[in-house]
Amino acid sequence: MTHTRPAMALALTVGATLALTSCASGGAPADEGGVTTINYWSWDGAPGEAVVTPIIEAFEAENPDIAVEYTEIPQGDYKAKVAQSLGAGEDIDVLGVQPSAWASEVEDYLLPVSDWENGDELTSKFQESTIDQTERLFTDGTLLSVPLYSTGSAIGIYNADILAELGVEPPQTWDEFKALSDALAAQGGDILPVTMPGDDWFQDEVALTIVGQSDPEFFNSVRYDDGEWNTDSYVEGLEQYKALYDDGTFDAATLDMDYGTAMTVFEEGKSAVAFNGSWEVGRILTGNYGVVPVPAESAEDVSLRAFLDVLVGIPAESQKQEAAAKFVEFLSTGAGVDEWASALKGVPAVDGYTLPEGVLTTDLQKQSYQTLLDLINNPRGDRNNMGAFSDSVGANVKQVLLGSMTAKEAADADQAELEKGNF
Repeated sequence: MTHTRPAMALALTVGATLALTSCASGGAPADEGGVTTINYWSWDGAPGEAVVTPIIEAFEAENPDIAVEYTEIPQGDYKAKVAQSLGAGEDIDVLGVQPSAWASEVEDYLLPVSDWENGDELTSKFQESTIDQTERLFTDGTLLSVPLYSTGSAIGIYNADILAELGVEPPQTWDEFKALSDALAAQGGDILPVTMPGDDWFQDEVALTIVGQSDPEFFNSVRYDDGEWNTDSYVEGLEQYKALYDDGTFDAATLDMDYGTAMTVFEEGKSAVAFNGSWEVGRILTGNYGVVPVPAESAEDVSLRAFLDVLVGIPAESQKQEAAAKFVEFLSTGAGVDEWASALKGVPAVDGYTLPEGVLTTDLQKQSYQTLLDLINNPRGDRNNMGAFSDSVGANVKQVLLGSMTAKEAADADQAELEKGNF
């Protein structure tokens, strides 16, 4: 049995009416005309309405006695809205589950997978490691949902045209990345070596990626075993991150960019590399882009943290559990996988999966996808973040990068916040 840091209580009220959008046709009640209608709730981007719509259409064509109504909620509103709706007995048959502390907050509302009609057979279709990660989300280790896919952070997407013009290879080490930065500076243009979200949560991601290169057990120790945050390895990793700004490898201008701005600057060809999460890797299908790890001191140490990104469960109060289980199977291990996997939303949890022929059409795309698989299948810790704590830590990371705090001061402040027990 694995214990995690205490989770925050479920929200009891929601201060505003939250907008919902449905992408499935019809609003027929269950069993009308011999068709059972199930309600599927998830958040935007998981995998998102544009991807879910053809999945539902294909499922309904294969199962004409089942209709699926999809409700998509903005990610920032999802936790509170679902908590309120489950408590009120809302008619939800399939539920997207966020793999964070929130999963344990809604666990009492979920039906154990072993109680699904196809539960045992379905469970056997997933990689063992993804089932282990899913079980770690719940306080007694009971499997209460099934995984769709995993993502990792931080990872780099590079503009192959810019690197080719400079005559440099995709950087694997900090020295190689400094050479890229120096080559851009010598060119005298306005292309930044790297952009990334300056948002607090993402600065925590980058710092933890670097810490994990030398201390792979750091985050899991904190997350699962009450380990301390202000370790020597964390302080040293944060100091290494700051050194990248001090020596000009990175430009501090990126710290003023929000998520959208950082990616727009990259798309406009004004940065050579964009650091973000692996959920952005789908861009390699849209341009001459490749994938590179966050460089390390040695190429052998490149890594990221990875974890399940989207899970799907069935509420115990659902009156249509058999139909719901059929749809979950189609979405997670059946023909529905090709739709979201082909968009490179994440690395599928289903065992032995390969992308359909023709998704990756160039050598660069194939090499990049293999880099993604290698990193996510061999992570340096779980990306099982602790909600608001990530924002708090990231704010201190930025203070270190800007010279307002030392790495030790930031680490000690993080430890003090952790000990309050709110995460």
